This record gives sequence, C-alpha cells and structure tokens, in this order.
Amino acid sequence: MMEEASKLPTPMTLRAFAYDIKLAHTVFALPFVLATLVFVNFNWHLGTIFWILLCMISARSFAMGMNRYLDRKLDALNPRTQKRLIPDGKLSPQAGLRWSLRFGVLFIFSAFQLNLTAAYLSPLVLVILGAYPFMKHLSWLTHWYLGACLGLSPLATSLALTGALSREVCLLGLAVMMWTAGFDILYALQDWEFDRKHALKSVPTRFGIKNSLRMSRLCFLAMVMILAVIGRLRGSGSMYFLGIFTIAGILIWEQWVVRSSNERAISSKINLAFFNANACVSIVYFLFTQLDAVILR
Repeated sequence: MMEEASKLPTPMTLRAFAYDIKLAHTVFALPFVLATLVFVNFNWHLGTIFWILLCMISARSFAMGMNRYLDRKLDALNPRTQKRLIPDGKLSPQAGLRWSLRFGVLFIFSAFQLNLTAAYLSPLVLVILGAYPFMKHLSWLTHWYLGACLGLSPLATSLALTGALSREVCLLGLAVMMWTAGFDILYALQDWEFDRKHALKSVPTRFGIKNSLRMSRLCFLAMVMILAVIGRLRGSGSMYFLGIFTIAGILIWEQWVVRSSNERAISSKINLAFFNANACVSIVYFLFTQLDAVILR
C-alpha cells in the first residue's frame, strides 16, 4: 500500500494531502483575519487580500502537514486516527512532508509580497507552527500553545498591513487563543485513554474529564469577555454586541452537547460540536463586526 502511495502522480498527492489536513477547516481562523481588516480600517484592496489569504492558507497547510508527518507513528496506534492517509498507507510520509515544505515556502513568498516586516518574521512563524506536535510530549498547556498559533493570525495580519499592533488586535489574538484552547480541550477528550496510555500530556489526562469541561467553559467565558472589551475599546455599536451575544449562545450550546462526557463514556457528539459550532463562531464574529462598522460609518 505504501509503495502504491509513493507512486501517485503529484496532482493526486496534493489532492490527498489537502483532504488529509482538512483544508476546508481554514474557515475556523480565516474570519478573524478578515475582522482584523475591519479593525485597521483597511480599504479592501483585492491584491493585498489575495496575499493575506494565501499566507493564511499556506501557513495552516504547513502546520497541519507537519503535524500529520511528525505524528504519523502515534496516529497509526490511535484507533481514532488510524484512517488518516499517512498511517493508512494512502499517502506516503515523504509526499506529505514535501507538500508541507512547499506550503511553507509559499507562505514565505506570500509574506514578501506584503512588506518586509511580514517577510522577515515569516520563518519564525513557521518554526512556531511546526513545533506544535512536540508540545503534547512536554506540557498539558499544549491547548493554549495551539491557541497561540491560531491567535497569531490577527497579529500577523495587522503587522502585514500596518506594521503595528493595536490593543484591539492584540486582544483579538488573545480571544482566539482562549477560544481555541477551549474547543481543543473538548476535542482532546476523545483521546483521553490513549493519551494516558502513551504518556501524552493534555488537560484531560492531567485533570480528568469533569475538570476539563470546566476549564473549557472558563476558556469560552474568557473569550466572550475579551471580545466585549474589544467592543468597548473600539466604541462599537449594538450590532457588534449582538454578535457577541450570538457567539455566547453558540458556545453554550457546544458545552451542552458534550455535557454528558465522563471517565466511563465520552460524548459521541464532540465532532458535531467541534466542527459545526466553531465554524459558526468565527463567521458570526466577522459578519457582525463588519455590519457594525458599516452602520457606524
């Protein structure tokens, strides 16, 4: 099977790679990047937007590809991840690594099209993103490290457009970090027993299921509060805060869906909560932020 995977033509390996890293899930952080454009009063120049989006997509593809490559042996042992294409033999590790590095080069190239600050910082960003797979071996704070990786998106966007960071943009990065940590803790519940068996570090393995649910809720609460502070600092109108209220409702629903999880049984609805709810959170935030900006003009 692996020999057949290694002989696949390049377009087919790209298609397999895109499928394996769930390229469509870029939507989780992308709307926060677009919201940053509203924060910095960007004039929506299409050329610049193109390069920003390409940076976003290529950076995430690099990070996810390296994660799949570096975790391939663990993925082959975990029943939940055994069907990922590399452990399943449908994509060779070499092909996965090559595509990851290509997307890394594309990220650096795209950053150079924006400004020198973005260009010079781009290799550092790749190091930070590529280091994530090692965190589960080092600390249960791995969820917040992943959050920081996604939280870099608004900051990098602001630096690329203006060369500076405002309080609002930094707080948005912090909000994204807390939100990401909150839903990643929920996602890690699925691997609780596997992680304990293989000495992998996470909030569920360190604190147990019930405490993990509580910590996830605190992360979501922190996100909502930070977004509200951003609204006050920016002098946002009622439409912005209606968006925050909607996001709070989505996050409450997400916690309600997985509430039955315990040491004996993990909710089977975690994937529903993870993918559906979190995609909605980021989209809702951008839409209501943009609507509020239009109304206040």
